[in-house]
Amino acid sequence: MSKTSTDQAPIEFGIFGYIHESRQTYGLRAQDYLRYRRFCAHRLRNVRSGVKLTQGTSTAFRKKEVTVDMVKKPEHLEILLLQAERAWAFAMDLRELYSRTEEPRQRYHLIRRLRAACKAGEQLAAAAAASSGTCDGRTSLEAQAYKLQMQSQLFFELGEWTSALDCAVLSRVISEQLALLGSSRHYALAHAMIEALDPIVRLAAYRARMAGAQQSQPAELAAQWYSTKMLGDVTRAEQAIPGYSDITAALDALVASANSSASGDAQVLAYANSLKWRGGVVSYASQELAVLIKDAQGALQTATEGGDALDVAAAAFKRVKKAAHRCHSEAIAASAKIHSTASEALESAYLAVQLYSTCALHSIAIARGVGQAKDIAAKLGIAIEAADKPPLIGRSHAWILDSAAGGKRGSSAVSKRGGQKGGITDNLAEGTQVVVLYDMVRKNLSSLKTSATAMLERMMPATSRAVHGHQIIEEVAAAEAYYGCVRGYYSAALHASAAHGKLLDALALLDSTLSEDIPHALALATAGSSHAVSQSDSLPVDDLWCRAVMVTNSDIDSAEYAIKRAIPIVSRLCAITASADSPAAQRKSGPSDWVSDPTGRPVMVANELAASASKSLAGSLPQYVPKLVDLTATEFVPVPIKPLFYDLAASSIDFDMELIGRRSGKSSTAAAGGSSSKLGSIIGSLWGSR
Repeated sequence: MSKTSTDQAPIEFGIFGYIHESRQTYGLRAQDYLRYRRFCAHRLRNVRSGVKLTQGTSTAFRKKEVTVDMVKKPEHLEILLLQAERAWAFAMDLRELYSRTEEPRQRYHLIRRLRAACKAGEQLAAAAAASSGTCDGRTSLEAQAYKLQMQSQLFFELGEWTSALDCAVLSRVISEQLALLGSSRHYALAHAMIEALDPIVRLAAYRARMAGAQQSQPAELAAQWYSTKMLGDVTRAEQAIPGYSDITAALDALVASANSSASGDAQVLAYANSLKWRGGVVSYASQELAVLIKDAQGALQTATEGGDALDVAAAAFKRVKKAAHRCHSEAIAASAKIHSTASEALESAYLAVQLYSTCALHSIAIARGVGQAKDIAAKLGIAIEAADKPPLIGRSHAWILDSAAGGKRGSSAVSKRGGQKGGITDNLAEGTQVVVLYDMVRKNLSSLKTSATAMLERMMPATSRAVHGHQIIEEVAAAEAYYGCVRGYYSAALHASAAHGKLLDALALLDSTLSEDIPHALALATAGSSHAVSQSDSLPVDDLWCRAVMVTNSDIDSAEYAIKRAIPIVSRLCAITASADSPAAQRKSGPSDWVSDPTGRPVMVANELAASASKSLAGSLPQYVPKLVDLTATEFVPVPIKPLFYDLAASSIDFDMELIGRRSGKSSTAAAGGSSSKLGSIIGSLWGSR
């Protein structure tokens, strides 16, 4: 046999796939066991004829068994599998008949057919054994799982509940391991076999008086029985199941081979087939994806908020997203053919991995943009400081001018002469970059919110709860509102710069940000913090998400504090500029307005903000501010009338017909000709009125 194993490659025969396709195609979709048995018999004759193993002729029968030494092709394994399936289908047909008639002979025949199926299953497992080297490891373990499934059904019919539970649990363990070491199709096929064993596990555990058999799920019962009765008592397991040690050794060898082929790093086992993110765990069935996730996590852990290392991490997460998308497509195709609860959960798991990589990619982009914007703002001296941090003494703030207190117009923020300290005079390009960077950050957040919402809508509720999908949307919405406030602050700083000199626009931006954007962002951040996810052992992606996306109330308080400090300064600059007469205070270009032309200045009204502000801040706020809008002085502008307007309005106009008649003189004519009208009405009544 060693010569055979070295001369030819191991046989690969998908037993689970062959069984599922045959059963679903030829009768078992409608529970027609007779049709399936006929298919197995017909297919068995054709396969035997193809490999020259026909059992005699039309006149004489000569039985020909398929032995271990004869197995050289997948057709030899197919013969043994078809024999087992034919006997099993006959047994299931007899069980349905016995449930209606309760005739003892049918039950005895049922037991004999199940014994024949077990015998063929044992021959199949022996022919595909890993020790013989004829088949690959996956085919060998699928044959062992199929043999144990046949034996569990036989013991179940005989009422030997402990033996039935032993075989069903070990078959389930093998199938679960095979599901995690293959593609999406292998995962769906293995779980279809597992679901067929669930009724046996549940009822056998109850009859064996297992603790919690009525309340627990079959998966929990199987895991408990395997850990206590098999792993905890190996001697008993070897006595109950012949070849138990060989099966577990082959299973361990297959797992070790899959891990070694995927990556030489032993740490991949920590990531294999499960994603730990946001305090939850999501299981999937792709070793390749596990390796990519592990590489991306390692690249992000060594990266900073800039440089090539962050680009390497972004490229790694792009590969994760691409692989997850491919696996999700394969899972959808497999679920369409092999429907099961596990296959639907696998689709959601790959969607969760896609959401994970999407959040990581957007977090990297947001962290990079915010970091660049903060560096530029710090360089210009307009960075937002913490609310509890006092302003630095002796530092020239971008909003504050050295000569603002004296009211000298020549050194104001709108001065055309460069070189003055205390304002943004020579940094127009950099000030614009800050606003553009925060625009890009908000655009990234909006794209992330759209993508995450679409993925969560297709995800199963259990998977969405595992990754706290609802909290992701809330956190992104709060971050979008917060960065909108920050963007408004820096946009106002840009409008108030010497290059632009639009102090009134800057004041309007600050006022709208303080009165509308800040409360909205604070409400969203408070709602998100009430559902915050506790992350005891956070991963690099979670840390990056906390730094770049998650917004706290203290961040919003800092932005509010900076805006409140800027409003009185801009208001004071408006007053200084409006009262000055020097032409140096005029803007470089643009139409004339009240800032450059004091004669057209609007009426000054009481500042409501100063009245509602705290005592410490009320002293720095101006008592009067310009009245920008006067709703009482609204004027109507004539609009040219066209015939189309009359056509549109004709159906809605109610004309005064009496007035029109009086003006046209028809009423007097009708009064004069009253007799003729009476005569006309009499004549008209003879033929009927209109």
